[in-house]
Amino acid sequence: MATGSVLAGEPIAYYISRKWPKCRQPFYFDPSQFPGTKILEDNFEAVRKEILAFYGEKPEEFQPNFTPYAYLEEGWRTLNLYSYYLRYPDNCAKLPVLDSIVRQIPGMSMTQIAVLKPRTRIKAHYGDTNGLIRSHMGIVVPAALPDLGIRIHKEDHGWEEGKVFCICIAHRHFAWNDTDHHRIVLVVDTIRPDLFDRRYEVASNALGVITMKFFATKFPVLKSMPGPLVSLIQAAFATVYRLRLWAQRTFSVGA
Repeated sequence: MATGSVLAGEPIAYYISRKWPKCRQPFYFDPSQFPGTKILEDNFEAVRKEILAFYGEKPEEFQPNFTPYAYLEEGWRTLNLYSYYLRYPDNCAKLPVLDSIVRQIPGMSMTQIAVLKPRTRIKAHYGDTNGLIRSHMGIVVPAALPDLGIRIHKEDHGWEEGKVFCICIAHRHFAWNDTDHHRIVLVVDTIRPDLFDRRYEVASNALGVITMKFFATKFPVLKSMPGPLVSLIQAAFATVYRLRLWAQRTFSVGA
């Protein structure tokens, strides 16, 4: 598996339509170039202990992950502490050790615990933007390739417990668990280093994209709207999220 460095200066793109701009970022990034890798791996045992204790007691708190398709993937379940800088205080309070650790990661914009139930295959999809780096750290990994893994373009990768690898979600990717056991990973997003000063712009625009996808999933007729109208509505949602993120930073204790 080849890894590469972030290509600074690539224009920000958002997957708001089926016309996805060509992404020049590598499929897999070299994890050693990001400070979050060492922070996560150094704290693996503490993070794993807390996640497994919580999941063992309250698996019902993990909900099917939103997928912008006409199906619900029951076997892909997630719990978010952060999503594009939006903080979920109740979940942070339930996992205080994890929260305290990920808050040390520069540019951290999302923290998610992701579960793949046995015999689950996620459909191929694209992420929301090329403006971030996604890190995966294995928490419970019951098998190696080819029984369990993720594919980006044509390159497969498996998880290792306590080890981090980093991907670009702007490329088409999917994951599978063909075993009889649960797979659990910690997923942490960071804004691309060259975009750090624009991080709330990137986050609010991505949240606007997600909101558009949500409504288009519920009301398929929206998928036929003219491109300029889609962009206008997405921009309106993004403005609302930009204000919400500002309010969170300004008024929320511990945000």
